[in-house]
Amino acid sequence: MGGLVAATALTPSGSGYTVALDRDWEIWGPAGGYIAAIALRAVRERAAAGHRPVTITGQFVRVARWETLDVAVEAIKEGASALYAVTLSQEGRPVFLAQVWTTSRADASLPVTPTMPDVPRPETLRDQEAIAAERGIANNRFWTNLESRPVHFRLHSDPPAPVPQQFRWMRFRDWPADGADDLFFDAMRSALLIDLGIWPGHWHRLTESAAYLAPSLDLTVYFHGLRPAGDWLLSEADSDVSGDGLISGRVRMWSADGRALATGSGHCLVTIPKPR
Repeated sequence: MGGLVAATALTPSGSGYTVALDRDWEIWGPAGGYIAAIALRAVRERAAAGHRPVTITGQFVRVARWETLDVAVEAIKEGASALYAVTLSQEGRPVFLAQVWTTSRADASLPVTPTMPDVPRPETLRDQEAIAAERGIANNRFWTNLESRPVHFRLHSDPPAPVPQQFRWMRFRDWPADGADDLFFDAMRSALLIDLGIWPGHWHRLTESAAYLAPSLDLTVYFHGLRPAGDWLLSEADSDVSGDGLISGRVRMWSADGRALATGSGHCLVTIPKPR
């Protein structure tokens, strides 16, 4: 396990890059947020000095194989605000298409700031791994990358949580000290956790077991602020619309000191697993 920064490392190739997918980031295949993080990492390599990520909008075209991805970045507009188109592909077939805005501007505006939810601090909560072990649940290998402390851990058979949102503190187990103030790396973390939160936000509301999966169709994330995120990140996830084969969710990421770091949403497509 090398952590997210190592797992998104790019190798120059022609006019673009390649990246070897790391199986430690597997859920139902390569985690969608992991794929989005690679796109952000590619823009980091191309963006002008002083730029920070503002928005990523991406479409998951097909599930990537556990092989090398080709990464192409095209500058659509450059300047104080810049727009890049990113294509991740395998054998010439697109896997993920993204548009990423960056900017070096930080003109003063009248501040409007949301209030962080009033939830217990991470140090007062139990680790998800220990809770899962007690209840006989095998953790997916993806979770070895994260220390996760849910505010309300529940299975479908448990009583409903006291709130509809799923709140969960998370931090990355292997995070480089020299990347602690890198806003692109912070954006990669937030994008990964926002994509991750949509499906749990759905089943957090359910009172019966779901006999389906719901891979991501798309993902949009807006990144807020100029200050580094810090160690612990709070995910506030909710999915209050589902039906007719689709699940919609929205997630906000918070810093431990109460700042809104990123806000995102996405659609998931309900898929019935085939019998093996």
